[in-house]
This record gives sequence, C-alpha cells and structure tokens, in this order.
Amino acid sequence: MNFPKTKKENIVDDLFGYKISDPFRWLENGEDAEVKKWIDDQNEATFSSFKDEEFGIIQKELAENYKYTGFGNPFLVKGKYFYTERGPDENQSVLYYKNGIDGTPIKLVDPNILNKTGTTTIDYWGVSLNGKYLNYGLSESGTEMAALYIKNVEQNKDIEKIPNCRYSSRAWLPDESGFFYTRNPKPGAVPKDEATLHTKIYFHKIGENPDNDEMIFGQDRPKDDILQISISPDGKLLAINAAQDWSANDLFIYDIENKKLKLWIPKANAKFIPIFLKDKVLIFTNYKADNYRVLYSSYENMFSNIEQLREFLPEEKFLLKDVYVTEDKILVEYVINVSSKVRIFNYDGKPVGDIPIPEYSTLWGMSTRKDEKEFFYSITSFTFPPIIYRYLPDENKYVPYRKIDNPINPENYVTKQEWFNSKDGTRVPMFIFHKKGIRQDGNNPTILYGYGGFADILNPYFIRSYVPWFERGGIFAIANIRGGAEFGKSWHLGGIKEKKQKSFDDFIAAAEHLIKNKYTKSDKLGILGASNGGLLVSAAAIQRPDLFKAVVSSVPLTDMVRFHKFGMALRWVHEYGNPETKEELENILKWSPYHNVKEDIKCPNFLFTTGEKDSRVDPLHSRKMVALLQSAASLNEVLLFTAKEAGHGAGKPVYKIVEGEALKLSFFAKHLGLKV
Repeated sequence: MNFPKTKKENIVDDLFGYKISDPFRWLENGEDAEVKKWIDDQNEATFSSFKDEEFGIIQKELAENYKYTGFGNPFLVKGKYFYTERGPDENQSVLYYKNGIDGTPIKLVDPNILNKTGTTTIDYWGVSLNGKYLNYGLSESGTEMAALYIKNVEQNKDIEKIPNCRYSSRAWLPDESGFFYTRNPKPGAVPKDEATLHTKIYFHKIGENPDNDEMIFGQDRPKDDILQISISPDGKLLAINAAQDWSANDLFIYDIENKKLKLWIPKANAKFIPIFLKDKVLIFTNYKADNYRVLYSSYENMFSNIEQLREFLPEEKFLLKDVYVTEDKILVEYVINVSSKVRIFNYDGKPVGDIPIPEYSTLWGMSTRKDEKEFFYSITSFTFPPIIYRYLPDENKYVPYRKIDNPINPENYVTKQEWFNSKDGTRVPMFIFHKKGIRQDGNNPTILYGYGGFADILNPYFIRSYVPWFERGGIFAIANIRGGAEFGKSWHLGGIKEKKQKSFDDFIAAAEHLIKNKYTKSDKLGILGASNGGLLVSAAAIQRPDLFKAVVSSVPLTDMVRFHKFGMALRWVHEYGNPETKEELENILKWSPYHNVKEDIKCPNFLFTTGEKDSRVDPLHSRKMVALLQSAASLNEVLLFTAKEAGHGAGKPVYKIVEGEALKLSFFAKHLGLKV
C-alpha cells in the first residue's frame, strides 16, 4: 500500500546511556499546520482503502442499531426521580426528572439543543439532599474539561457556572446552602499540558461569585493528586480521598465548622474509601485484604489506629468490588470469576438476602440514597442490553422497570468462560461469545479484546457496536488479564510497572488458546483494545507479529519513554513506571511499542484510531506509531483515522460512534474474511 510520505528527523536522546531514536517527534505538535495536513492525508488514505459498498452496509446497520431509546438508572430524591434518556434520533442523553414514578417527564438539560453538531455532552450530574438544586458538568468536543452548572430545579433555571471542573467530585451541605467540589486550574495558570492536573478542592456558597470560592485542600499537594470527597450526614465532616495511583490513597478529614484539616488514615500502601452512616463510618479497604473488606468505627473513635478498626465485612475468596447504602440496607457487589453477585446486609452487618443476577452477567449500575429505601439497579450481559430493575420496599420485591431494545435473539448465542495457562503458569480466564452452531475448525473470524490496567474489570456486557460481527458468525473473546482487578489487588499489581510484560504474556497466551482449541487461526485472528488496551494490542502485535492478522488500536499509548510529559499521563507513572529513573526506563524499553519496531518487521495489518482533542491519551502516540510502522519494511496496511471534534471516547455523539465503529468492523471483516 502507498502511504502518505512522512519526513524523518535525526533526533536521538541519551537517557542513562541509552541512545533512543525518535525520528517522528515533529508529529507530537498537533497544532502545527504540517502535522494537520499529515493527519488529513492519513484520513484520506484510510477511507480510500475500504470498499465503499461494504463500509456502507456496515455503517447503515450500525446506524439502525443505534436508533434505540437508551436510559440510565433513576435517582430518587424526596419524591422526584432524576434520570437520563436518549431518544432514537438524538446524539446525546438528556437529563429529566419526574414528580412521582408515573409523573410527566420534565426536561432539565438537553445538550442536543445547546449544540446542533452533537458534540456537547453531560459529563456528570448530581442533586442536593432535598432536590432543590442540580449541579452538572457540560463539556465540548470530547475535551472532558467541563463547566459546572448549578440549576434551581423548581424554576428549571441555571443560576451559576463554574469553569474548569473536569469530572468534578461534589458534596452538598445538608441544608443545600452550598457544596464542596474539585476544580482544575484556570487557563494560563499552569502549563497547557498540565491543565488536567493540579486538582484542588473548593467550597461554593450558592449566590456568591465562584471566583471567590475558598480553596480548602490542594495547596502544596502533588500535582497528580486524584481527589474524591464525601460528607457526613450532619454536614460536619468532609472526607478527602487523595490518591496518585489505583490501589492506595491518603484519607483526610476536614472539620467544616472549624476549618481544620487532619490526616485520617495515611496511605499505608492501601486504598481506604469512607462511607458515612448516621451512627458509624464504614471503610472499604484493601488493607491487609487483596480482595477488599469493610471496616468500621464510631465517630468518637474514628481516629484510632488502623489496627484498632473493627471488621464489618471480612475479606472473601473473591473480590468485594463496591458498597451501596440505602436507608435500611447495605448492598455489596462481589465479583466471582468475573461475574457479578450482590448480597444484602442490614446495618449490623448481618446477611439478609441476595439480588438475583443471571450467570455471566454484570451489575451495570446501582442508584441508592442513604435516606431512601427504594433503589434501582441495572444488569447486562453479552446477550442483552442493560435492564433496569426497581426495588419496591413495601413489597420487598424487585421488578423490571425499563428495558432497552435488544437487536439480537439471546437464544441464538452461547457464552463460555475458559481458562488457560499464561507464560509463567498463571491461570487466566477468558470469555468467548458467538452464535450457536459455530464449528471449532480453526476457520472462524475472531476478535480478541483486552485491557489489563488501572485495576479495571472487564465484565460481560452488551457490545452493541459489534452486533453486525456477531450476527454474521464472528467470534468475540475477552481476556481477563493481569493489570485489571478481576481477582483483587494482587491481580492488578501483577501486571504493572516491572511486571507489565505479564499483561502482554497473558494476552498472547489467550490468543494461543483460541488457536490451539480451533476457534480460529492466525490468519483469522484480530485483536482490539482502547487506551491502555490500545497499548496492549500494539505491544502484543509487535512482540508476536506472526500470531495476528489484524490489529485495531484505539486511542493508545505507544511512546512509553515520553508518555508522562503530556497531559494527565503523569499520573500513570505509578502504573507503567517512571522513564526518568534508570531502572524503570530499562524495563519500559523492553516493551514500549514505539521502541521495539524492527526495520524488517512484517507486522499485521494495523488500524489506529484517535480523537484530535483527546485530553487523556494524546493523539501523538497514534501519529508517531503509524509513521514508524509505515516506514518499516512491511507489505501490510497501516492506517490511521483521526476523528475531528472528538476526544478519548466519552460523550462522543452517535453519528461519530457509528462512523468510527464501522471503520473498525470493516477493517476486521476485510482482513479476517468475514463476509459482509
């Protein structure tokens, strides 16, 4: 294939004695006119490589599949039900509320009206204790740098706006007079690449100028702090969770009345998440418990030594993932062999029941309030989109509330979970999903998906964008590799930093399992990953180019020597290692995709996709990797698609989702032999 020409520069860094070539560093500057032209040329080459008819068929099917009514779990607040819903022809979800479960929907926030291009989205929202105020974040074009709005619900009127509140954590005072929130720096206050860092906590009083909001936490703190807050029921204490990685944090208490800050629980190489109840504090933790447990303390003794905290729920042999609280119940989500189970406890920690969840299914969300008995939850699997259930406390019954239309017949499909040995002998599970009647003869077009990072868990879920693949007989597999948290803290730590190669080994072993068991063969096997998963599939394909026919790497990291210099990626040195230390650089150089492409590599076919305004993983990673692979002696396709007015993926309008997913499916179909 004839690729657009890309100039090379003679740039070599000397890092701890290692001579590191970086011939495509000029592609790092996405604002440069020459780089913009290069991006446009790559997009043109990518679209010209597909047959218009086949791409059009898949794009049309996906567009029809996305013409459905989608909705989130309602939140009940003093008789009002708040929820989001997206109509079949809308690009973004709209926020509504109803007075009573059967009330008339009242529209509160509609991004589709605010921006006709569909690129304005609601990033987050929440309601004050008695439902008087709504606060919500709106961002543009995938930047995720939201402005935080405060709306009077009864008047349906925005009353205040606070800029630079990226995924802001908020906590209202019980009297609704104001709230605490996290905020990023004003433009120009810090270098542009650090705009998503330097998060601090402020207090905003309703009716006052946000410019005068008092900062109560963040001064002289690490710039890569990840901050989460929660407030006690009496409004006297604010808990501050300050973390720089995904398995540990410091926990502070701010005395609101006396404006005093105190370290509550030091990091201790563990995670501590407080849950305030009326008479006690629960602490969800992995301290001396890889699979997590729940401790508790009275308010009088909350500053006791960690060892003196009492156990509310012990560690189990499987992961305790999350805790939800209602007025009279504590709902605990466990993950057992990567499927969800929910147990119900009373406030004394005594088990009182379970929520029924089918095999190979996932709790997709739960909306509870500490002052309400009623709650909602949703369940999904490979075979059905999320179904919302409502708990009726007077009848002690769970009833289906709303269902999203299902474009497939679940009876036609089979879900399996198979285990395989990784390179070091570790047993790793994988889900395999396909139509019934598939023959294991090694000839099935197959996509293997993975992530393996940041303690994320790949549960079974409905993958709407791949319905055309499933319906045509393609196989889809998900490998639950190390770096995730499917089996607790040790599973996460077993695939990061100096052990990052274990993630890649697990993924490669998953591919070998699929081939060995004749689900597919190398010429029919594609791999798919996004973000950290994009790094995963890029590294796996470079290490084992013989094993895969096609690779789709979306919004990936690839240059792991310079990743920490761009945007919020500084936070990720705790996951990947710090290239500015010799020992960790040595490890990174062993697996960094950009630094392991050999001149004569015969790589698989690659499609990289990214968003021009991605504020999480800078698109420079995709650009540099594509340029490097295109310059190598390969006869296969290396394509790049950069979505305009788009970011990492969150909040992308439906028409952009359809375009991007149609490209990926067309690419896999073309190279793996799936008939369109």
